[in-house]
Amino acid sequence: MKERLTPEAKGRRALVKKAQRGDPRAFEELVVGEQEYLYRMAYLQVRSEADALDVVQETILKAYKSRKTLRDPDLFRSWLTKILINAALDLLRRRKPQEPLEENLEAPAPQGLSPEERMDLYQALEDLSEPYRGLVKLKYLDGYTIREISESTGMPAGTVSVYLRRAMDKLRASLKEGAV
Repeated sequence: MKERLTPEAKGRRALVKKAQRGDPRAFEELVVGEQEYLYRMAYLQVRSEADALDVVQETILKAYKSRKTLRDPDLFRSWLTKILINAALDLLRRRKPQEPLEENLEAPAPQGLSPEERMDLYQALEDLSEPYRGLVKLKYLDGYTIREISESTGMPAGTVSVYLRRAMDKLRASLKEGAV
């Protein structure tokens, strides 16, 4: 019994076949449709925004070069994912292990601050650009988890973590400058 495909699945299969035959626009359309998925998968593997972007770029390049090796057009995403995981593993083998992003993120308003220190902290927080300021407020002042922030903002959890880390680094630098 032959499996019935939806019109969307048929269109995707036709697009994959065009890409396999060398149509760069078809390949681009497929990749654009998968870019958010690829980034999330890469970020889960390498835990760094820059490295995830490198892995996605490497994946797209390798996939384009080896597009004719895809046997079943219906398995395009799985095939792409396998290439991505291998690219991520290659990158991880080449670099030193790093600490997880969420470690060392400290609350910006610890207890026991003097009024002057608290004012400096809030001024540094206000000097942050969006979305950093909003994310720090949600995480540390309102007490939301990264998952809750991700769901409420529509940002991937990895992006929220990266932005929080950057925001904390900027806050630390700003507060150190003010102390000098």
